[in-house]
Amino acid sequence: MSGAVPQTGPVLRSIEEARAGLSPDGPASARLVIDWFAALSDGRFDDAWAMMAPDGPYWLLRQRTAVANAEFGKIMSGLVGTTFTQPIRWQLGPITAQDDRVAVVAGSHVPLTAGGFYENLYHFLFRIEDGLIHDAYEFADTFRSAQTFAAPPGSK
Repeated sequence: MSGAVPQTGPVLRSIEEARAGLSPDGPASARLVIDWFAALSDGRFDDAWAMMAPDGPYWLLRQRTAVANAEFGKIMSGLVGTTFTQPIRWQLGPITAQDDRVAVVAGSHVPLTAGGFYENLYHFLFRIEDGLIHDAYEFADTFRSAQTFAAPPGSK
């Protein structure tokens, strides 16, 4: 069929490949965001949270709310061992840095303590201020996260 749109998702690559894809004089903001995902993937949560302004907002699409970055850090750190068997492994797709903003397409993969895996695709928008991630906006596939973390409608 001529002109058909392929039904594949974004091309995702390892953190190392994303880092290698940046030119040496590439934006420091993009490098910061890649380093943040690397710290999360490696389970170096203190390093990841040190890259964020504690009072900045972390906005989550599924919950339609924002929490302070410091609170988000506590929540995410607490998931390893309770919900996840290990830290989320991140892969990164296209990264765009402009002015004080960095946009990233990303994919997650993590084994669940209840069995199985959680995988999702995301679009993140970060605002960098004073060398730190200040604002974070996480847009994930809400259907996928609801399938994994929420009881289906009418099941109670």
